[in-house]
Amino acid sequence: MFNVIVATHGNLATEFEKVLKSFFGKIDQLKVVNLGDQGINAFSQKIDQVITPCVNEPTIIFCDIAGGTPFNELAKRSINWHNQFALFGGVNLPILVETLNMRMQGKGINEVIEKITSMSALIRFDMKNAKKAEDE
Repeated sequence: MFNVIVATHGNLATEFEKVLKSFFGKIDQLKVVNLGDQGINAFSQKIDQVITPCVNEPTIIFCDIAGGTPFNELAKRSINWHNQFALFGGVNLPILVETLNMRMQGKGINEVIEKITSMSALIRFDMKNAKKAEDE
């Protein structure tokens, strides 16, 4: 099994964790890090605490914004990773749900990375293609 880390601005990572726990119950090997008002130095220390036990294990890390502070702080540390590691910017709930579902099904990290990289979480509602309730 691989680790999943979510690092975001504000308390978004914690909020994702709350919703995911409502779907899955207890989730092993899920860690969250929030960049709140504590500043970059405190955030950086917290990242080090969270990732240190994971650097020898396969890990997928999700950040809210590619190029944002959480993403950049984790990208700087990628050189220290001794096992398979993937860092993504632009996290959203469907991607996290799919990642955890696939992990629970015993899928390997490579298969999960391939799947989530190809996913588009946006689904557009098109009134022209909508079926009327009576058509169903």
